[in-house]
Amino acid sequence: MEKNEKFKAPLSFKVIFILNEIIFWLFSLVAVLAIVFAMLVFTGVFKEDMQLHVHLPVAFDTEEVGFLMSNHTASDVQLVEAYGKLHLIDTPLHLARLIMIPILLVIGIGFFMLFIFRLFIRNVRKGLIFEIKNIKLLRILAFSLLGFWMFWRTYDWLVGVMLEKRLHFGTINVSTDTQGHNALLISALVLWVMTHIFIKGRQLQEEQSLTI
Repeated sequence: MEKNEKFKAPLSFKVIFILNEIIFWLFSLVAVLAIVFAMLVFTGVFKEDMQLHVHLPVAFDTEEVGFLMSNHTASDVQLVEAYGKLHLIDTPLHLARLIMIPILLVIGIGFFMLFIFRLFIRNVRKGLIFEIKNIKLLRILAFSLLGFWMFWRTYDWLVGVMLEKRLHFGTINVSTDTQGHNALLISALVLWVMTHIFIKGRQLQEEQSLTI
């Protein structure tokens, strides 16, 4: 099926294309900086004086008590579970190197998905909406999101298991509860359904061209 030369992309397609280009190149810049930083860590340029902040993938239980102001009335509340960041004061070099591994994996997967989505949006902007190659790109993106969701869930679980016995605070307890990242799973399923919609659209387009 050849490209429709008279196709004029709607304004929404153009806006999505521009936003995707901006996000893609900004992410590429961040990815390059992260890779350079990781190389400096692995080569030992940074010593024992790093101050890394990492996302804590597991919840922590606490009994912090406070109050909530509503209609000029204070109500007692208690914080029982929360997520946050972990500041690794004077991060040991071996721990920094270990942290860099999942970061580089996430960057690689994220760049791959953005690249695939960029190709998909470019084809849509050109009017190649129901082309087989575009449907394949959408399917690859759906499976990539699903794989990323599985990777993230597994990573959170492994980190939770390791931190449960190694991370100690005086007032809080680290639990093994993790975030579900359900938005990734739902997005993957939606894109997977869209591939079938695109396939049906292609079939209808082919039937229409045969009747002309």
